[in-house]
Order: sequence, then C-alpha cells, then structure tokens
Amino acid sequence: MKKEEQINQWFTLYHNDIYNFLIYYLGTKDVEDMVQEAFVKGFKYIDQFEQRADPKTWLISIARNIAIDHMRKKKRQYALVDQLRSIFPGKSKLPQDWVLEDERKKHLYKLINELKTSYRDVVILRGILDFTPEESSRILKWKIDKVNLTYYRSIQSLRKKLTSEKWSDYIETINQ
Repeated sequence: MKKEEQINQWFTLYHNDIYNFLIYYLGTKDVEDMVQEAFVKGFKYIDQFEQRADPKTWLISIARNIAIDHMRKKKRQYALVDQLRSIFPGKSKLPQDWVLEDERKKHLYKLINELKTSYRDVVILRGILDFTPEESSRILKWKIDKVNLTYYRSIQSLRKKLTSEKWSDYIETINQ
C-alpha cells in the first residue's frame, strides 16, 4: 500500500481518537491544527513506523509530543509576557493606554537594540522569537548555561533601563 493510501486510511480510522485525546490532554477544543500536524508528521515518518505497534498508538504518541511542544511554547510566551508586565505597572486598559502601549513597544525595541550584542541576540532569540535554550545555544554556538545566564542578565538590564528615573517619570506622567 502506498504511503498516501495508508495515511488516508489511518486518518479515517483514527482522526476522532486523536482529536478526543488532544481535547482531554490539553483541555481545549481548539486542537484541529494539531491533529492535522500529527498526521503530517505520521506521513513524513511513516517509513520509520514499525508494523509491530498499533498505528493508533503510534499516531497518538506523535500527537502527544506535539501537544507537549505546544504547552512548552505557550508557557514560554506567558513567562515573557509576565516579565514584561512586571516591568510596566498594571492597569486596566483605557483608550489612552492603547496609544501609550505602542509608544512603550517602540521604546522597548529601541532599548533592546541598545543592549550589548550578546544580550540583544539572546533577547531576540529567546524572548521575541521564542526559541528554546537548546535551539538558541545551537544558533549562537554557546553552552545552554550561557544562554540562560545571558538571557537572565539581559532581562535584568532591560528592567534596569526601563525603570531608570527618566522612564519612571515618564510612566508616572502617563498614569496621572
């Protein structure tokens, strides 16, 4: 049987099982993209599938790995948002807050570009592009510990710059 026919048959047989598994695993009904990704990966790696295993369990293990990656990515995104929220004082959004938020983003972008090169690189990779420490270490050709330490120090540097007296005065003026 050809790869295309095999994956189509598996899709017909196991789509609902994988869909339901992901709903329970993630606690959300918004999993259709991950179901499709599981079958795409299944198609890509079908030559590695050993006929000893049940195709359904093999596909669910692929879906589980996709879900884990999704949760890790989401966790990193929330961590960055929390770090940035801790820098700026929290308030409910008023119309002027939306305008000021754009100004803050521009200022943050400017400050990131003013960081020393190693700090800037790791902030862009880890904080903005959401790469893992492992991916960042391969790109930068650093050890993972160095990536983590440099990222921590770069966030501290940004926090210090943002809470400098000039910026604090600016934030207080805005919040009045």
